[in-house]
Amino acid sequence: MDKVRKVIFVSRSNLFLGPVAETYYRNMSAESGTSMPECVSRGLVVLFPQPVSPKVNVMLTGKVKELCHHEETIQLAQDDIVDGTYIFTTSLSEKVSVIEDYNVKNVYTLGEFSRLNIDIPDPYGKEDSEYEKSSEVLYDTVREIFEKIKAINGGMKMIALGSDHGGFELKEKVKAHLDEQHIPYKDYGCFDTNSCDYPIYAKAVAKAVVGGEADLGILICGTGIGMSMAANKVSGIRAALCHDTFSAEATKLHNNANVLCMGARVIGPGLAMKIVDTFLNTEFSNEERHVRRIDMLE
Repeated sequence: MDKVRKVIFVSRSNLFLGPVAETYYRNMSAESGTSMPECVSRGLVVLFPQPVSPKVNVMLTGKVKELCHHEETIQLAQDDIVDGTYIFTTSLSEKVSVIEDYNVKNVYTLGEFSRLNIDIPDPYGKEDSEYEKSSEVLYDTVREIFEKIKAINGGMKMIALGSDHGGFELKEKVKAHLDEQHIPYKDYGCFDTNSCDYPIYAKAVAKAVVGGEADLGILICGTGIGMSMAANKVSGIRAALCHDTFSAEATKLHNNANVLCMGARVIGPGLAMKIVDTFLNTEFSNEERHVRRIDMLE
């Protein structure tokens, strides 16, 4: 996944959610003592600059002392977007608008890039208590994003995750395991235990890997067999079904596998986490004989 060079928090009017998210991020960056990408907030519909909403003070109470950087709303412009820009929107509709109107590839809702996977509640026009609730969700979400950006820029790999209904519960355990290590990931579904079709999620993860949205993929179904068959239909994917750590190590060393497949009805969570760690921490040997054989696969 591309290194993050700039972060832009985008909300519709840039009145309060965007500036508050920017403030949280900038304070986290200052407190961390590490060099983090530049961060700004912008609006999608800012007809003319106006003061940010007084409600930002309600949202910031107890978190930080004052708003960072700017006190007036600012329209998102094409010049704001440079190589390595990551844009985070407060809703799906805003994400769609950014993708349609601006030439940028790394656009996410705040929820999908973090583990929360929800839109930020919009408190506009409501009681102060609703602004405070929104602030809590926004702060936790920005914290997750901050840690993932730090991990990406520190050299950690972005992981694409997918499962069917049979692998959903194990996938949730894998996500918690990755969270503990601050390893960034994106969940491509499914999102519950209702019966579903594994090829849909295998394809989504495989496309993310070959398209550069993720460095590696992890797919889980009942046996792992269907997922591995489906993923390997995508050109450029080398999916390996592993139910022991030796196989996970060997397939990275010799085959440079880029997708790990596991069966939730075959192995338990403890072994699965060891397999995940082995797969993520083993690098390709790059020996000539293995490179030659992989070229034959391609």
